[in-house]
Amino acid sequence: MTDEYALRLRVRLHSGQEREFGPFALGEPAEQTVAGTTLRLGAEAPYRSVITPAPGERLAAVEYRLRGPLANFEEVIGPDSGRWFMNSAHPTAFWRFAKTAASRIEDVKTPLYLFTGRDRSVRLALGIVGGLVETDFALIEPVSNRALNVHTRVVEVSITRGTADYPLELPGDGSLAEAVYLAGGQGRAWSEVLREFSAHTRATHGTADRYEPGSTEPFWCSWTDWSSEDIDERMVLENVGIGLELGIRNFIVDDGWFGPGLDTAYERPLNIGDWQPDPAKFPDLRGLVEKVGALGGRLVIWCAPHAVGPAAEVYEQRRPYLIADAAGEPVICDTQFYSLCFQNAEARAVMAGICEALAADWGFHGAKYDLFNWIPPVPCASPHHTHDTGSAIEGLRLFLAAADERVRRHRPHYVVELKQNYGTALLSPYGTCMRAGDAPFDPDTNFLRTLHVQAYTPYALNDYQAFTPVDEPADVAVAVVKMLAAGIPAYGCDFAVLPAESRAVVRELHRLYEEFAEEFRTHRLPDDPEHAALRARSAGRDMVLLVRPGGAVRIDRPSQLLNGRYLTQVAVELAEGGATVSSYGVAGELLGVSRVPGGRLLLDVPIGGRLAVAPADSSAVGA
Repeated sequence: MTDEYALRLRVRLHSGQEREFGPFALGEPAEQTVAGTTLRLGAEAPYRSVITPAPGERLAAVEYRLRGPLANFEEVIGPDSGRWFMNSAHPTAFWRFAKTAASRIEDVKTPLYLFTGRDRSVRLALGIVGGLVETDFALIEPVSNRALNVHTRVVEVSITRGTADYPLELPGDGSLAEAVYLAGGQGRAWSEVLREFSAHTRATHGTADRYEPGSTEPFWCSWTDWSSEDIDERMVLENVGIGLELGIRNFIVDDGWFGPGLDTAYERPLNIGDWQPDPAKFPDLRGLVEKVGALGGRLVIWCAPHAVGPAAEVYEQRRPYLIADAAGEPVICDTQFYSLCFQNAEARAVMAGICEALAADWGFHGAKYDLFNWIPPVPCASPHHTHDTGSAIEGLRLFLAAADERVRRHRPHYVVELKQNYGTALLSPYGTCMRAGDAPFDPDTNFLRTLHVQAYTPYALNDYQAFTPVDEPADVAVAVVKMLAAGIPAYGCDFAVLPAESRAVVRELHRLYEEFAEEFRTHRLPDDPEHAALRARSAGRDMVLLVRPGGAVRIDRPSQLLNGRYLTQVAVELAEGGATVSSYGVAGELLGVSRVPGGRLLLDVPIGGRLAVAPADSSAVGA
């Protein structure tokens, strides 16, 4: 590695003293001791870094300053949970508006900067492979203040592990062992580099994701097309009946099943936290669970186990365990509820008990754990309880682990939906799928968010998509194909008003999703850095999802091409022997079969339709 790539470190001790190390050229082993604190840096990528304090000292924070060459970048994907990175993807916007970021319990960010070149492949990646700790991020160069200063032709970023409010807590001799990640110039899409970074993180600090077959089946949710005031047993059962016929198996009863939801007027106090059904909406919730199960579905319940509303009957009982200021006054979040403190063992036990009761007492087949992104963004200073961990993020991990263990005593195959704000490779193992953040009526943002999740877990769940009265069957097909390209399909629409022609589209695409279940259980692989086409692969065949205009698709074995583009032709490259191509409409109707030669050619394909391509030297692909 050339000296264009450099590392400096600043160590802050609990005593308040600081130690500075470097600069170091990455790719060369190094060891340096400053006032008794020692840094050892490895020579192999990712570059292992071990910082050991002097006897009697403790590390409070470590700032890594990573430097690489500036170039003509196309995109920047900064440290993010995957929910908002697209807002500052243009480099000039990133230099100006994304100079700082913070990873906290309400939004756990991946400690990685990605810069793509003009072909959108990653040209520079700078990150830290480490565990779950509060982290601050800052752009050092280029500087955008009174002017954009780029004459240094350098990109330098700061990643600080441990903060003033959440200093590091390290066992044993107090050493911090992490690794510096550097990549680029290898023609890879950003999702591939993020996947590699996540794999390093998981191998060093995490555990494998749990594969729960039920979690990979399509979802429906009562949120998007309804107010929380309007959900009830009749509406749920109506959509369950239709959804099952369309191939959906997981049905979420979302916010509001217990009373007023987050979409109610602010002047109406929330009773969230009691976790008892509103009898007017769900007079027999246990009976509803049994009905859905008997029909062949799973009823998944929405829950924010940390949330306590001011109108909750348990408020006074839970008050000592709420996040509070130094005077003991609970801190209310913007959504007008309080939060139990994740740094307190008793509060975590209360939350895990809520999750366990939903599975054991009510019999739900799964749960959606939500709203950790609305935890008050302040450190808890309550005098009413103690903290057994100095990290709120670690407290979140401890809660998720406890809830997982307690729930699975009763239901080993429980479906657990988490959300990307509390994702990354280190938290996804505590759920069975990880959902992209809210993006109704915005298929492209939903695609990008789900793609970010897909980089670290194949069990990425799309946000719940819905359709408008003006959507034609082809529009529905394109939206569903775009979901399949990044993860598990999910819906928030009222199936009772969806036209029969559009229902037929959903049914057909879910049939294919089930037929190609083995392929869809794997990570989607981009054909190109622009993510124009993504593949779900098995040992003998491919499912190719076309979602953006792009180059020719290479077909060298039996493949299905689903057209999620608003284009009526696709460029393909075939081997010399050519192939048999079957064309299908949006509802699976066969339009024609033809024999085509090898080489590069254009094939006609309906918008939202598909092609089944069987190369001459392979067996036919399923219809």
